[in-house]
Amino acid sequence: MVSPQKNGHIPLKTSTSSPSSVQLLIACVRPGAEAGREDAVAAQLSEATDWDRLLQLATHHRVRGPFCRGIRALPPDRVPPNVQEFRRSTARAAMLRNKFLIGEMGRVQSLLADDGIRSISFKGPVLAYTVYRDGRYRWTRDIDLMVHPDAFSRATRLLTRDEYRSFWDLERSALDRFGAYLKQQNTLVRGNAFAIDLHASLTPIVHASGAEFEDLWGRSVQQTVEGTRVRTLRPRDRLLMLCQQAIKNRWNRLKYTCDIAECLWATEDLDWRALWDEAQRTSQSRLLLTNLCIAREIFQTPLPDFLRTEIEQNRRVQKIGTWGTNKLQSGLDSVGVRFSERVWLYWTIQDTVSHSVHYAGYSVVRNLWEQLQNARSALRGS
Repeated sequence: MVSPQKNGHIPLKTSTSSPSSVQLLIACVRPGAEAGREDAVAAQLSEATDWDRLLQLATHHRVRGPFCRGIRALPPDRVPPNVQEFRRSTARAAMLRNKFLIGEMGRVQSLLADDGIRSISFKGPVLAYTVYRDGRYRWTRDIDLMVHPDAFSRATRLLTRDEYRSFWDLERSALDRFGAYLKQQNTLVRGNAFAIDLHASLTPIVHASGAEFEDLWGRSVQQTVEGTRVRTLRPRDRLLMLCQQAIKNRWNRLKYTCDIAECLWATEDLDWRALWDEAQRTSQSRLLLTNLCIAREIFQTPLPDFLRTEIEQNRRVQKIGTWGTNKLQSGLDSVGVRFSERVWLYWTIQDTVSHSVHYAGYSVVRNLWEQLQNARSALRGS
């Protein structure tokens, strides 16, 4: 069993050769009090700081927004002019995009509601304003909306009539229809500016755990964000959703752990016991513990004693936590994983044997689908 240090930190066997640029990036994007972040960044800065690599890392890990927030208060003589310009232009672009997307999200939710379709918004601009609390400091790529599985096809048709078009050929291609079923998602685009990811579930069908739509809807909340009324997840469901996003993407970017840590800092009245009970009830306990473990190791995110004890006593959580932390600290080599690693990861993180079997079966089908997709693309390109 791993013994916690006096400050409650849970030591992991992480890499000791992580590049200094990665540690500086982590210091820049860490959530929490402004003063603590400034001190952490200042401690990592030196005359030898490779700013080009730092910008490359921030882009690669999709944390340009938090990175810009982290360097904004540094003395001007510590930050090169080109980096200062990058910070200003990135923050301005993120603010404009998030304002537009949150308005479009509200419009689309109203459009769906008028046709009797209930929808819940999550991720994207909602996180920018409700978790990061500033549209400048989280870049958003698209809108994510979840509808009841029974309303998925109807919502797709309605958005298509609203001048959106499906990214996949769902009308004619059985392969694309099957892919949408496996992903529980359809991407709809409008022009070249942005997309809506329409979900029938918070996670692909390969992941068996998580709450059902009716439960999520019953606990969802309406908020006014930048003058727009949107319906979104309550904080506990939002946090578990972010944990699912991290495992779905195999911690291939710092962005996912950054979102989780930011969510923990932003939710001042978080009921940790209720969160743990919910994770156990929906078979997401190992998923939650692993993400908390990684957030603690990367960002020193404070955790209550009982959850630290749960992490210490769970060897699988410790093992996956070490793997994920080392992966995030590997710099630009964080994206790809071997197939054997992916199988081990998803099998191990499930709470029950039945969920592991569920994953194994659907993962075989998913891999077959990906091979067919690649073969089709090769034929079209020849």
